[in-house]
Amino acid sequence: MLFIDPSGLLSGLISGASEGLTFAFRMFGVYGVRLSVMRLWSEMKFDSFLARILKKVLRKVFPDESELCYNNLAVNLSANLLGMGGAGTPAGIEATAQMTSKKNRVMLIALNSSSLQILPTTVIAIRSGYQAQTDIILPSLIATVVTTLTAYLCVKVFVKR
Repeated sequence: MLFIDPSGLLSGLISGASEGLTFAFRMFGVYGVRLSVMRLWSEMKFDSFLARILKKVLRKVFPDESELCYNNLAVNLSANLLGMGGAGTPAGIEATAQMTSKKNRVMLIALNSSSLQILPTTVIAIRSGYQAQTDIILPSLIATVVTTLTAYLCVKVFVKR
């Protein structure tokens, strides 16, 4: 832009900065709602409820951990499944600190990194902000299944103890 239209550089910079700030405020609101939901879940003991429901799966994927660790894992993984990964990060950090197995830590990081989600709320929020018309839920589900299974299998095959 500088070499093609030097006079439009300043207006382009100002326009880009304005769009960036608008987007940042929109995402700030989305994250504020997510953190509030996670706080409410914790206050309502929803994490304990989820841990009871997910305990069988959590015990298979993350064997030999404490009940508190399973509660934090349930909060972290449920937040990721609902597309609120950033809101579940504190619970994931707590779960990692409580884990006794290196392989379980690697598994949690791999699963969190694989975009484990049923509802891609961040992408939906970004796309709605730009008035996108196409649906992305089915492609997101397919991608989630493929990346999560790949991450799980890679940890099982390549990480020893």
